[in-house]
Amino acid sequence: MVVCVSPTAKTMAGSDSNDALIALVDKTGNESEKAFLRGDIEALAQFWTDDIISMPDQQEMIRGKEDLKKTMEAVIKSGIKFESIESTTIEAKSCGELVYEVGTFSQTVIIPNTSEPVTSKGKYLNIWQRQPDGSLKIAVEIFNTDPRPEKN
Repeated sequence: MVVCVSPTAKTMAGSDSNDALIALVDKTGNESEKAFLRGDIEALAQFWTDDIISMPDQQEMIRGKEDLKKTMEAVIKSGIKFESIESTTIEAKSCGELVYEVGTFSQTVIIPNTSEPVTSKGKYLNIWQRQPDGSLKIAVEIFNTDPRPEKN
């Protein structure tokens, strides 16, 4: 459980109901996934803070919107095609201007020179930052895949 402590040492639980917060996180996340699947990096970048920190699976940490855009553009240029992404928010809590989201995902990817799409599942943590207009942008993200099931 996350507890917020204000500068005056008052504990607060956040102003959103959990259902409303999950709905907002899901709506915003779904919009960003659609931009990603279209390969629209500029639209996708609108969901990130300028100083975003991204910690992708089996890669170095990426700091800043411009570096993350370059990384995403390189993925697209490599010929990897994301066919689908489905995410499920398991938990979301707010604390002042920050919202944390824990969830799971499933994605199907077509890798160049392969005959079959590859489906993987995993988990993620997003820390969203509220914007003055009430919208959310990702400030920190970490995601990684689960181990592949072993064949018998």
